[in-house]
Amino acid sequence: MHKFDDQASKVLLKVLSHTIERLSMDPPTLDYPRSVDFFEKNAPSLITKAGNSIDTVFDQYKNVIEQSIISVDSPRNLSFIPAAPTKASMIFDLVVSAGSLRGESWSESSGVVWAENQVLRWIADLVKFPQTAGGCFISGGTNGNLSALVVAREEFRKSNPGNNLKLAIICSDQTHSSVKSVAKVMDCEVIVVPTNDKYQLNANQISKKLGSDAKYSNLAVFAVVATAGTTNLGIIDDIDSIARYTKQNNFWLHVDGAYGGAGLLSPKVRKLYKGIEKANSFIVDPHKWLFAPVDCAAVIYRDQSMAAEAHSQSASYLDVLHENEEGGNPSDYAFHLSRRARGLPLWFSLSIYGVKEYRESVEHSIEIAKYAADRIQELDYLDLFIEPVLSVVVFERSGWSWEDYKIWSKQQLRNQLCFVVPSMADEKPVLRFAFLNPETSKEIVDEILLSLE
Repeated sequence: MHKFDDQASKVLLKVLSHTIERLSMDPPTLDYPRSVDFFEKNAPSLITKAGNSIDTVFDQYKNVIEQSIISVDSPRNLSFIPAAPTKASMIFDLVVSAGSLRGESWSESSGVVWAENQVLRWIADLVKFPQTAGGCFISGGTNGNLSALVVAREEFRKSNPGNNLKLAIICSDQTHSSVKSVAKVMDCEVIVVPTNDKYQLNANQISKKLGSDAKYSNLAVFAVVATAGTTNLGIIDDIDSIARYTKQNNFWLHVDGAYGGAGLLSPKVRKLYKGIEKANSFIVDPHKWLFAPVDCAAVIYRDQSMAAEAHSQSASYLDVLHENEEGGNPSDYAFHLSRRARGLPLWFSLSIYGVKEYRESVEHSIEIAKYAADRIQELDYLDLFIEPVLSVVVFERSGWSWEDYKIWSKQQLRNQLCFVVPSMADEKPVLRFAFLNPETSKEIVDEILLSLE
């Protein structure tokens, strides 16, 4: 089972053949989910005492399981926040998996840490963080938000040893749902601040909220979460005013750029991120708009030593790892220990294609969003909800209810036209496009919009 024998060789050849076939699809098939009854009939359990032939197992995967998984990299997948990993990143991910490459510490994986740190420095430079900045790659934005806010809490406790009030985090009504989950894990309160008429969080909104009820005086606010690209509407908060506010009040400023952080690459929208360089921590998910495979996110701190103080794990079997921290231990900068070398595919891809091509790919999404918004405004049966800021376009179909949207969405997925699901904005149903894939064309946008007539 552990040797590279004839069976392993056959598996490898099958996997490589299928991988080449999958990567060669232009474009990838969209596919759609199946029912439990379908799987019970077509994909009975193959987990048996004696095992099965390679052909039997792989055929079930290829002909049943794979075809029921919606392709995240299809240019017709515009739901939630999809992904569009480069071919190089997906192929190099095979190297990471084949070697079971991990990256907890410098002692075990100095090459991994060295290469990943190059990418982290590149991201930190985009944010304009100082040389003290650093962090690590993690599984996703939820883990990133948790890791950063734990550091924020520990810094608050160090500075306020006698404060016994209930801790609280400030965020907006557009903030990602993970922040509330993080607060629950940390046993903190969440103060949700209404956004302004542009769906932005700003300093004035925060001050107004805190002054609206005396109960907030019984909470110890230690962090404010600003968002650089909200998931639902693609909005960038007024980070500059929030940064000034947090500095005046000695709050930690965390910026969630899980989706929108990649927009820092584009001179066209860079000015919208003003103030981000003053943040204490920042996250971005390269598996979203920086064209890396799932799962790949990054958390970066203005001063990584604070993160090491909060997250380093101590045990007799780990002490040896801390004796040689020449390049830093990624396990010290987030709430994790074991981790695959998830930053390497991004390093490989970015090194091959170059920053210029990444920038052009990000800007394509911004341009196609502008095109979609313009077309929506030209069609009398559609109404644009808000002008797109980045690459999310939200709009309404006149006269449609939530059920109408759901019926249309399911039908178009069945027809393999697109994967677009409804959402809610201002308590009413809407449709939203999340453009991240450079292969999403104007022709695809026109096809989808025409189907709504």
